[in-house]
Amino acid sequence: VRIAPSPDALLGQRIAAGGTDLVLGCDMVVAASGPVLATVDPGRTRAVVNTRLEPTSANVIDPDLEVSADSMTGPLVAAVGAERADFVEATRLATALMGDSIATNLFMVGFALQKALLPLSLAAIERAIELNGVAVEANKATLEWGRLAAHDPPQVERAADAAVTPAAPARPAGLPELVE
Repeated sequence: VRIAPSPDALLGQRIAAGGTDLVLGCDMVVAASGPVLATVDPGRTRAVVNTRLEPTSANVIDPDLEVSADSMTGPLVAAVGAERADFVEATRLATALMGDSIATNLFMVGFALQKALLPLSLAAIERAIELNGVAVEANKATLEWGRLAAHDPPQVERAADAAVTPAAPARPAGLPELVE
C-alpha cells in the first residue's frame, strides 16, 4: 500500500530500494521475501509482522524449502533491526477474539496504527470501514483489538485465551435431558 498526501507524490509503480517506511506483514513469508527486503532502509523502516506461517506454492515446488519462524524472522530483523520489528501472533489472536481468521489483516492495521506507524488517523480508518459497509461493528472491534494488542499484549492474550477456553458442559439432570 502506498500512501501520500496527493496522487502526484505517488511516482512509479514500485517502491524503490530503501523506500519503505513500514512493512505491514500480514503474511510472514511474503514479508521476509527478497523483493520486500530490497525496499527496506535499516534506519528508517519499521516492521509489524504476523507470525503465522502459511504454506506457499514454493513448498510444493521445493519440499526442502525451509519455512520456519527463524528462517523468516532472522532476515527481517537483520534488515530493519530488532528494535524496529514487532512480531505478533495476529492470526491466532484475531481468530480467537473475532471467530474468523479474516480479521487478521485489520487486527494488524490496528496494531500498526496504535504504534503510530500509519500516516492515518483512527477516525479516517473507522470512516473507511463505515464506507465499506461490510461487518462494520465487527471490523471496528477488530481494529480496536489490534490497537490494544500494541498497547497491552497480556490483556489481549488473556481475552483470547478466555475466548477459546470451552466452558464445562452442564451435566444432564436425568435421561430425558441426556437424550435431548
